[in-house]
Amino acid sequence: MSWHRAAYAGIGARATWTAMVAVVLGVGAFVTGKGAVEASRTFGTFLAAWLFLAGLAMGAVAARSLFKVVGARWARPLTDAAAGLTAFVPAASLLLAVVLVGALPRFATATGWLSPVSLIGRNVLLNAILFGFAWLRFRRTDGVGPPPSLAEAVGFLVVFGLVLSLWSFDFILGPDPIFGNTLIGPFLFTGAFLSGTGLVTLMALARGSLPDRARRDAASLVFALAIFWVYLFCSQALTFWYGNLPDEITWALRRLADGWGAVIWMVLLLVFALPFLGLLHPAGRRSPLVLATVLVGQLVGLWLCCYLLVVPSFSPVGSGPLGLRDLLVSLGMLGIFVLAVAPALDEATAPA
Repeated sequence: MSWHRAAYAGIGARATWTAMVAVVLGVGAFVTGKGAVEASRTFGTFLAAWLFLAGLAMGAVAARSLFKVVGARWARPLTDAAAGLTAFVPAASLLLAVVLVGALPRFATATGWLSPVSLIGRNVLLNAILFGFAWLRFRRTDGVGPPPSLAEAVGFLVVFGLVLSLWSFDFILGPDPIFGNTLIGPFLFTGAFLSGTGLVTLMALARGSLPDRARRDAASLVFALAIFWVYLFCSQALTFWYGNLPDEITWALRRLADGWGAVIWMVLLLVFALPFLGLLHPAGRRSPLVLATVLVGQLVGLWLCCYLLVVPSFSPVGSGPLGLRDLLVSLGMLGIFVLAVAPALDEATAPA
């Protein structure tokens, strides 16, 4: 089957063409932005979108691995969906090359950990391990070969945590090397795990493959993960506030000025408050509509969180959040993600 026919089968012709238009607009915004005054911010927006979507794809595989470890049989529809998202691995690898090339001007004079040779070398090696592991052992195989073993599931969870912590050190702390944060690694990979779990749950809901009991279990998992995410968020924010340390508070205050504070409140509303209020009562956990609404909002909030962590460090003081170019570049990256995974989402494809 040709690629476009497989994409049509996975998401439909209209969604496929919409994603293509998004890619064209995103590429145009990125290319023109690289030649403008806001070149650094354009790259930061591209990096934030890559962190979110690559983390989401790997978070879905990590969720599948965790379900294997704990023996969650109810989660079979979610693991089937997670296998399809590994189709983003080749595109994520190519986009990582763009990220590393774009990072070189910023780290050209850095030494030690952030020197160009060190930055590129470890990211090429460790991301090859992460992406290769996901591609070789967790993608859809149409029933060919054995499923991932328990040892492989545990191994992937370890690699996932280590590599996404590396992403946080290089791409969140790296652009602002004065700032230090020992919780940023767990915060990033918890958000990626939450976004991956949320998307595979949303996909299972859309296909009607979650029976009532499994849907309640999935809603309870999303509810618990949202509480853990806000615990990590507050553990950092409260420390910045009551410690009032110069390095940390300067980084935090940059994300409260020039309208960025509204983004923080939006992130908290979408990632924590909406799931908490929507899923606290059993009636909310039983409702497919409530769960779907919570998941869509949470995914938007987690993208905004990555945007908030990265983009202010690449933006001049005085620039506000969410310009048109930011939205177009992010939508272009989303379009690439959708087109990459669409052929693997054909309902006729056998589960992994």
